[in-house]
Amino acid sequence: MHKKKGCIVLFVFFYILLLMSGCGSNTAEKPDTDKPQTYTITDQMGRTVTLPVKINRIVCLQHHSLDILAELQAQDKVVGVMKDWDNLLDSSFAKIFPGIENMPQPGSLQSASIEEIAALQPDIVIVSNQMPMETIDKLQSMGIPVVAITLYISDKEQASTIHPELIDPDEAYTDGLQQAIQILGKIASKEEKADALWQYVIKNRQIVAEHLTSIPEEKRIHIYMANENMYTYGTGKYVGAAMARAGAKNVAETLHGYKQVTPEQVAVWNPDVIFVQSRYASILEQIKTSPAWSEINAVKNDRLYIAPDYTKPWGNPTPESIALGEVWLAKTLYPEAFQDVDMNALVEDFYHTFYGISYQD
Repeated sequence: MHKKKGCIVLFVFFYILLLMSGCGSNTAEKPDTDKPQTYTITDQMGRTVTLPVKINRIVCLQHHSLDILAELQAQDKVVGVMKDWDNLLDSSFAKIFPGIENMPQPGSLQSASIEEIAALQPDIVIVSNQMPMETIDKLQSMGIPVVAITLYISDKEQASTIHPELIDPDEAYTDGLQQAIQILGKIASKEEKADALWQYVIKNRQIVAEHLTSIPEEKRIHIYMANENMYTYGTGKYVGAAMARAGAKNVAETLHGYKQVTPEQVAVWNPDVIFVQSRYASILEQIKTSPAWSEINAVKNDRLYIAPDYTKPWGNPTPESIALGEVWLAKTLYPEAFQDVDMNALVEDFYHTFYGISYQD
């Protein structure tokens, strides 16, 4: 009899434990079900986009955004990239983003394969403002959120154009880059890293401003940026704003956007300095050997420069464009005023801090 009672008591004891365990389990799971599973943002084309809280698979079809994601060290979330990335970013980007050579390429700046993107099962697709709206709408209709990044701030109409009419390009690109970094930081769950990246950018821009106080306005150097097929950047593009920040005067400032010119026009402008992006290095040899350029001050005085990869002097800014590019340009133009600025040290620090590698590697 006692043995039977003992079994009953033991059974009741274990039954209570089971109930308590179940209650505890339900209590632990409840907060997850109460948490929001989505949130909304406004992208840089003024579109309201609903995103999942947890984003682990990103298709990135814009090189500026891909570069920023790498600086936030969020490469592990990227499952697809744009075609021609090695030309847009330089092939050395593979050192920053190991494995990118074998990554799916379901689109470009201006087009995308809906089927290839869908097959990658992304949580989000990041595009430029060059992507057709019908492509964006199609992806959205399939339940794939699309966020557009422009790198500048303007009204909706201007945000959808490649060469926007910006009232104050410097302000538009500065604020636009900061906003892009914040959006991408939120998407990648790297908000603290994004804040640190922007603070670093502003700190380095201040280095330039402080050193340029010794250069009077009348002694500011006139410069020209040579691109392939005789294209150059006029006003309204980031390069023009960067030139001004670096204490230079863009000889093409009367042009708007990205325009094609002639050697004769450049000869009339007669720039003191000519520089090119590293991917167009061969252009400098053409300039040196062409009779049409021989009487231009920059050629006569051999002030022709190749901007290093890390400067990224593109139509739209990246963090390096400001944090490193503007410093490099100012130091190149006014070496005496920037004698105490160690460019190599700045570059190494940036690459270690944000890419997690040495630039020399």
